Amino acid sequence: MSVPNINVRPHGRILSVLGDIEFTQWQCLAELIDNSFDDFLAQRDTIGSERPTVSISLPGRNSDVRTAEVWVRDNGRGMNLETLSNAVRAGWTSNNRYGSLGLYGMGFNVATARLGRRTTIKTTRAGDPSWIVLTLDLVQLGRGDDYEVPVRYEPKDHPDEHGTLIIISDLKRDQWDALSKQDAKIRERLGDVYSYLLRERDFLITVNGKKVPPRLPCVWDESRTVTRNGVKIPAIIKIDQPLAPAKACKDCGHWNPEWVESCDDCQGERLELRARRIWGWIGVQRYLHKTDYGIDFLRNGRKILIRDKRLFFFEDPDGIEDPDPEYPVDSRHKRGRFVGEIHCDHVPVTYKKDAFEYDGPEWRTVVRTVRGDSPIREKIAKNLGLPRNTSPLAKLFTGFRREDPGLNYLVPGDGKQALFEKAIQWARAFREGDPEYQTDRIWYEAAFRHDHPIVPESADDPDDVLGEMGLEDNDNEKADEQPDASPTGGAPEPPPGETLDQRLARYRDKAVQIVDLSGRYEATGLGGVELVAWAVRERRLQDPAGNFVPAFTHMLKAPTVEIFLAVNNPLFTGFGVDMRDLAMVELAEFMRVRGRDPKPLSAVLADIKSRATDQKITPDVLASRAGRLLDRIREAMHREIKGAPTGYWELLQEGERALAQRRFALERGDATWETVVESGEFAFFLPANAVMSLIEKRPEAFLDGKVFKRAYVGLTDDNSRVLVVSRLVGFVSDLALMEEHQPRLGFIELQRVKLSCLLVEADLADTE
Repeated sequence: MSVPNINVRPHGRILSVLGDIEFTQWQCLAELIDNSFDDFLAQRDTIGSERPTVSISLPGRNSDVRTAEVWVRDNGRGMNLETLSNAVRAGWTSNNRYGSLGLYGMGFNVATARLGRRTTIKTTRAGDPSWIVLTLDLVQLGRGDDYEVPVRYEPKDHPDEHGTLIIISDLKRDQWDALSKQDAKIRERLGDVYSYLLRERDFLITVNGKKVPPRLPCVWDESRTVTRNGVKIPAIIKIDQPLAPAKACKDCGHWNPEWVESCDDCQGERLELRARRIWGWIGVQRYLHKTDYGIDFLRNGRKILIRDKRLFFFEDPDGIEDPDPEYPVDSRHKRGRFVGEIHCDHVPVTYKKDAFEYDGPEWRTVVRTVRGDSPIREKIAKNLGLPRNTSPLAKLFTGFRREDPGLNYLVPGDGKQALFEKAIQWARAFREGDPEYQTDRIWYEAAFRHDHPIVPESADDPDDVLGEMGLEDNDNEKADEQPDASPTGGAPEPPPGETLDQRLARYRDKAVQIVDLSGRYEATGLGGVELVAWAVRERRLQDPAGNFVPAFTHMLKAPTVEIFLAVNNPLFTGFGVDMRDLAMVELAEFMRVRGRDPKPLSAVLADIKSRATDQKITPDVLASRAGRLLDRIREAMHREIKGAPTGYWELLQEGERALAQRRFALERGDATWETVVESGEFAFFLPANAVMSLIEKRPEAFLDGKVFKRAYVGLTDDNSRVLVVSRLVGFVSDLALMEEHQPRLGFIELQRVKLSCLLVEADLADTE
């Protein structure tokens, strides 16, 4: 008796079923782009002067679903009839799994069937007499088992024409609705996914005639460094780790040892010996963000993981404990800024190309290369009995884990607090192509200016502590207290014949741009302006009308407005007027007059200020700033305390010791408390009151440039010493109040806390 055969050829309806696989619109387009880019990459050095281009046309907002189409066209080499026939067969692929973006033959069928019911492919090679045209009608194919599709030929305009055009029609209504409204989002997503190929290989993608710009990493320059324990740590760390070559199976994708003749997994003999390496970089973004950070992982130039954060977790080697988050750990609001691009072309990916095969040894090698096997926190690794982590990510963590403003951690600030929102605005300008923001100059200047704030010069000798307290015998008036010699009251006469442009140029030459104040400002009904603020080391300035003033605005070229501030004017030095507040008043008046708006000045000012959220003075903002300052003080005090930790520990009251131990248990608890006390690391967990207590009990250990700049030991008068310490502790007590209690304070009290933060920050000694 003969054994019957069973026909397992799939039904024609299988192509329609493929359209039910969950692919977003951009993923469908990306599948088609991958096939084009595969062709470009296969040519590599043989591509001529013609720029490798993929042009995408999407239906417009006013299109009709019945006539709407999606076009994807490339200027690649094109296909002959045999290659085209194979390319549209479900499950077929000419690509091996480790040399191409288009991993599976199914990708084309899934992408086209997901979007519409009819797909037409037109392709030709240079020198061919005509276009080869093939149409797949899923409705018709689904009615039976007939897979025969007629081929047509269309004449070419020129024999040298080459490339492939895919037209998807009879769009599904939900896909048409999304595609007709999301061209900008699709353009942005594709620019992110193909960023490397667009910027490094000069590939080009257009969507509806508009160029897809690559999403550029907004990172600090490679030359920027910070120093930790005498070692310079760069803001960008390069990675290039060659791996042992291996044989890739073209049938199943399994990696095999170099010496085998057939695949260990499928026994196939189509093996190819390939070089392998892990390369790229990790680094520090110029801004911190709650979500917009993480490492990109690429395969053959396409991002598979975008801003991925899995390497910021330490996974228990035994798999018993849940992954432990290690970054960000020092941010109150969990902001991060570590980014990177890691190329790992040899690591297998899933069919949707949105994940790697994480259980394989290839991916584990990538993790080990970038972040190592131990916790990146050195103390945690030591307590777990694991070796010290020296991986690139651990080095970056050591240098840039904190978000304190200033050059010590490369964080923009304004002399008072970190400019988190302003730095994000600058990054937006960077990605919009504004030439002023393409380098890290503005971010760096803001970090530098935080450490060297633009403040009015004191009328007293800053080194004369007794004079600062009013305790010296002052019989002679200083020059600045004498009546002004000039007839205009304090400002030198301008050079004769000086024009307005020359005067403004002179002011700019001796000015410093206030980067945190500069930027875009808007008011209802008055439009917006781009403000450039200049701090000029003068007592008074001459405005365009010839008046001597502390500040004035000037329209440079619409919409750019300049404001000049005489930072040594008595209005700032003698009466305590905040120059940033005066700048906002001047800007509001300028916009009101220019717009001929009858609204009161105060209304325009309130409108402008309501949009400048980074200038607000709120309990939450001040509490965050106070906490960061106190952490800096604790860290600096630890350098002194560790010289005699037991002695300092015994200076504390019993309640202060208990609170320190409680904070340790809540915040870390990864070491024995005895070790923490013996090493002096209890300083990191001191309650704010204990910080003040130690300053009062051992001022000679923390003043004179050790933790704080102000002089102490050199003072011979006991009362002067007491006043120095009491004034400092008074400022620190305001910080302690905000960190520990965050009370509901009135605006005047909040102003006092803001000033205390400014005074403490200015008094902290340089730590690096």
